[in-house]
Amino acid sequence: MTAAPQPLPAFEVEPIAGALGAEVRGIDLARPLDPATRQSLHDAWMRHHVLFFRDQAITVDQHKAFARNFGELHVH
Repeated sequence: MTAAPQPLPAFEVEPIAGALGAEVRGIDLARPLDPATRQSLHDAWMRHHVLFFRDQAITVDQHKAFARNFGELHVH
């Protein structure tokens, strides 16, 4: 039995000049992430170390919800 192919992420990751960072386009951080998108973003984060999400109109609560996809939040 062959495993079904995984859908491609619905966003783009464009490396920024130099060795660090990438810009993520085509994703709305105000919406919950499905498991495949969360994994693809995590993989991009591990590969590029810094991700930039430009032009996101999100509330503080939406920002926290997005961040919780990647671990426990710590208040400083």
